[in-house]
Amino acid sequence: MRVRVFLRSLFASLFERDSRALVIALLLLLVALLMPRIDLPRDSYDTLVVFDLTQSMNVEDYELDGQPVSRLAYARASARRALRELPCGSRVGWGAFAEYRTLLLLAPIEVCANYSDLLASLDNIDGRMRWGNSSEVAKGVFWSVRVAKESGDSPNVIFVSDGQEAPPLRAGSRPGFDDITPGEIRGWVIGAGGDAAQPIPKSDDDGRRTGYWRADQVMQPDARTADGRRVPGSEHLSARRETHLREIATQVGLDYATMDSPDALGNAMRSQGLATSRPVPTDLRWVPALIALAVLALRFRPERAH
Repeated sequence: MRVRVFLRSLFASLFERDSRALVIALLLLLVALLMPRIDLPRDSYDTLVVFDLTQSMNVEDYELDGQPVSRLAYARASARRALRELPCGSRVGWGAFAEYRTLLLLAPIEVCANYSDLLASLDNIDGRMRWGNSSEVAKGVFWSVRVAKESGDSPNVIFVSDGQEAPPLRAGSRPGFDDITPGEIRGWVIGAGGDAAQPIPKSDDDGRRTGYWRADQVMQPDARTADGRRVPGSEHLSARRETHLREIATQVGLDYATMDSPDALGNAMRSQGLATSRPVPTDLRWVPALIALAVLALRFRPERAH
């Protein structure tokens, strides 16, 4: 009997004029609790990030947290940061380049729902996945565009490489594909590496370092002076081949940027013109919850209490 009297008095007090604010706030909080996500149009980004896995990408001419890291490790760190900054609804996939081909490792998937899977797969991308020691970068960029076209959704392409061709291209050589139209796939070629040429680490199939490549172990261009003397080659050393990368980017209709900060990949992914507007499930529960908080603040404001 006492419980029944208590409940009756409680409900009566709730509907008193002075308690209407509490009822309104309670209803708003229930709405916030039960409210489903609502599809709203939002800019998002679909990107296929392709990493050069050839051995020159193991040159350690970057720093992270004060420690030297390889070009590939720095590119992965930049991609990891980019994932954190992309809006929900964006989709990211991974690709790998070696020899002359680009292979799709993971088709683009939504970043928020699959964030942990994207990070786990990114951490496993390294030189042990390499299937050849040659590095025909120009062909790799064309293959990346082809892979993006064949994926169905035609994501933007981010191709990360130092641009070192192995074997070196002949003077005037300009490889290409007849099925690629410049500009049909958008994106960026990102130049990795420093300006100073560094020795290229040599590694076995398990990724273990076995020394450095020597001049007599790699194919060198047949360059000669005016009097016919042979010029020593430097293909066993590696620096960022920016001019070559810019030419490739122009050939396929991509933009070019240098990987000069950890934000490089994120800035490229979110660059103007690459966004796609699509309905994205959006959590708006904060709206009724905020209104409920405002109602309670007005109900219990100090001057009213007195």
